[in-house]
Amino acid sequence: MTPLRIVQVGMGRWGRDWARLLSQHPELVQPVAYVDLAPAMLAQLQADNGVDAERCFLSLADALQAVDADAVLITTALGGHVPTALEALEAGKHVLVEKPFAPSLAEGRRVVELAARRGLTLMVSQNYRFFPAARTVAALIREGSLGPVGGVSIHFRKYANAAPPGTNWHYQLRQPLLEDMSIHHFDLMRFVLGHEPQVVTCHAWNPPWSNFRDPASAAAIIRFTGGAVVDYRGSWVSTGVPTLWSGDWQIECAEGVISWSSRDDSGTASDAVTIRMRGKRSRRVPLPELLYPDRVGVVEAFATAIRDRSEPQTSGRDNLGSLALMFAAIESARCGLPQTLNTHPGTLSA
Repeated sequence: MTPLRIVQVGMGRWGRDWARLLSQHPELVQPVAYVDLAPAMLAQLQADNGVDAERCFLSLADALQAVDADAVLITTALGGHVPTALEALEAGKHVLVEKPFAPSLAEGRRVVELAARRGLTLMVSQNYRFFPAARTVAALIREGSLGPVGGVSIHFRKYANAAPPGTNWHYQLRQPLLEDMSIHHFDLMRFVLGHEPQVVTCHAWNPPWSNFRDPASAAAIIRFTGGAVVDYRGSWVSTGVPTLWSGDWQIECAEGVISWSSRDDSGTASDAVTIRMRGKRSRRVPLPELLYPDRVGVVEAFATAIRDRSEPQTSGRDNLGSLALMFAAIESARCGLPQTLNTHPGTLSA
């Protein structure tokens, strides 16, 4: 595969981590330019990552005029996702964008429709799908050996509350759990179950000890097409035993239970899947070794989709379903009422 020539936009803390990651995989990508509106961010990139100043630009337009590129990687803050994606697509470039890829469903559809009109690949970095446990469980559900799914219980627990109030950027994020973190879990629900959400009821709150501005804890009940009901609990301020980043999952099927978790801070080492058939002992399921897990798997899938002119698994069109569930959960938490979802949010207008 010829390495994909990428312009990266957004060189904050997470953007610089992306730049470090891409530099380790020259067989997949060739970063040709870096863009940020803030000169200080570009200076930090040069200091931290050893990037030449000649490859740094203050606008995407300047970068695209100066270099030959196939695609644009967007790692800006959420507010920059849609305008940058639209500019890149209008310039004829494929787009890979961080999650959540739009601040509203309408804006997300606008980007998806432009990509479709231009015949370009639009992919969202839903990297939790690119782990061996998640892929194994999705395959088990698809093959149906345990029968249909009746109920799913997911718990996500982290304690990101140690810094004093007002000292951590994370405390000020809009919807730090439901928007910034739970989008991963909502996307995994759709991927693993292979169905779409129909109705969600959600309550979000801040426990008395929370230093967050917006709710750091939430509980939701979600009904999916196919009949499965998911109960989901997440918290950034939990004093319980921390889970892995995917959360702890219990999937009850007609013939047994699948338990799994995925993504620790070091990668795939802690991924685990266990099956307990009715009346039998639990057994561990062997997991595949992925050549490209996590975000590198996202990049490889992006490059492959462009090469093959195929729709990637986490395309913008598909990801509208995860965005819709996220926004419905937030709205339910706001108004206190269940929210009904369009089960085909990726349908494009004529």
